[in-house]
Amino acid sequence: MKSFRIVSILLALLLVACLAVSCGSNGQDPSSPSSPSGTSDPASAEDSSVSESESSEEVSRGPLDHLDDLALNGDTITFLVENGSLGYPSVEIMPNEENGAEIAGSVLVRNNLVEEKLGCTIAERRTDNMASELRTAASDTPDFDIACPYMTTGAPLIMEDLFYDLYQFKDIINFDAPYWDQNADADLSFGDKLYMTTGDFSLLTMDVTHCMIFNKNVLANSGLESPYQLVEDGKWTMDKMLEMARQVTQESDGVDGITYKDTIGLFINWNYSNSLYIGSGEKFVKKNAAGIPELAFSGERQIDVTRKIFDIFHDDKVIYDEGFNTQAISDGFKNCYWAARDRLGNDGALFVTISLSDVLNLADYDCNFGMLITPKYTEDQERYYSYISVIKATGCVIPVGNDNPEKAALMLEALNAASTATVKFDYYERIFKVQKARDQEDSDMLDRIFASRVYDIGSIFNWGNARDFIANVANGASFDYVSSLESAQGRMETEMQDTVDYFNGN
Repeated sequence: MKSFRIVSILLALLLVACLAVSCGSNGQDPSSPSSPSGTSDPASAEDSSVSESESSEEVSRGPLDHLDDLALNGDTITFLVENGSLGYPSVEIMPNEENGAEIAGSVLVRNNLVEEKLGCTIAERRTDNMASELRTAASDTPDFDIACPYMTTGAPLIMEDLFYDLYQFKDIINFDAPYWDQNADADLSFGDKLYMTTGDFSLLTMDVTHCMIFNKNVLANSGLESPYQLVEDGKWTMDKMLEMARQVTQESDGVDGITYKDTIGLFINWNYSNSLYIGSGEKFVKKNAAGIPELAFSGERQIDVTRKIFDIFHDDKVIYDEGFNTQAISDGFKNCYWAARDRLGNDGALFVTISLSDVLNLADYDCNFGMLITPKYTEDQERYYSYISVIKATGCVIPVGNDNPEKAALMLEALNAASTATVKFDYYERIFKVQKARDQEDSDMLDRIFASRVYDIGSIFNWGNARDFIANVANGASFDYVSSLESAQGRMETEMQDTVDYFNGN
């Protein structure tokens, strides 16, 4: 705990500076472009004659100044969180030195701010049976006030009437504030109902954002062009990634045949096929003008994009991670993903596909690596997109068994508001941009990745296994998009309609 206190003091001092910046910019995080309006208040934008005294008063405001002092009257607010025994444990509610030591100090600072402001105590209870506990909580008074399930666990439970509609608490929760994730709200809401969402408190949502890393030594030794410049020029595409990877892959372990122990241009994993698809600007499910979800797999471009992904996964110069998992474990690695990062860490690979949390695992290697956003489909694509693998992303819900949901809503508002300049800032700035990023180009790349993050409602609800459709086609023995879609489409649409009917009250 001594280390917590030291970090807490330092972060508290840093927080003062951060708040001045965030409040002066209307509370917006400059790394996140998806604020509700994308600009400051229109009225203030039109009036350029704001007095100096008014501006100074705005700068002095803190993240919790809009809330009443001691509003929770000494109550303890308990969160039910994912224990993550199979990976991705919650580290975002209470300080956790075992699994989240890098962020524990800022979590403590954030909690102290909230507890002092509201006059309460924050607590958590961990579980490996989130769905079962949420079902039980609907029929009895639960021993927790708020739950933070993985999104893919929580979303299907909405139709079981287990959660309060969060929009009932709009007078408490400021959903338009930048510390709430408007992208999540847009995908998880139907009309005027929202049962689960997320915001700046959710470190796991940041952790599971997909991107790539590359070895700068291997790049230089191969005489290849800078991927940073390619991204900047809008020329970082699937074709360019594959072209560069093919130039690097070669036998280097003295054994005939390309294996993961050779010098590899690209290590790619099964789920990254979804990243490439979303990175192309496509989605699994989109909402129409009326806000109703519709499947988005049909169309020539969707077929062409998936065929390109199929070609990448079946290229003889590309290594498919899951294909050597058994061998990697036999060789002493935890799994194939650790083995792939080990090759990059030891100058044996050019590109490796990862989630942001995997960057931390490179701390064991003295390698010169850089970060990269997922490539576009073609150069004429307007922008880049970064897929959030929502399987382990956390949302927040209020169980219907909670007999005082207003207090839970107040805690959620305070927790998110206080997280921007503490937990999120520490995660984003200190861990990645300072400790891991090797130069300014890597910091800028991280900005790009966060600025381009997208959810997909089909991935979250996974109607008819929609989340795995592209991956199954891209990794199949032969390319068979049309018949695969014909086979799967009926179930997807039926399950999706059941959700729409629930939200419409049918």
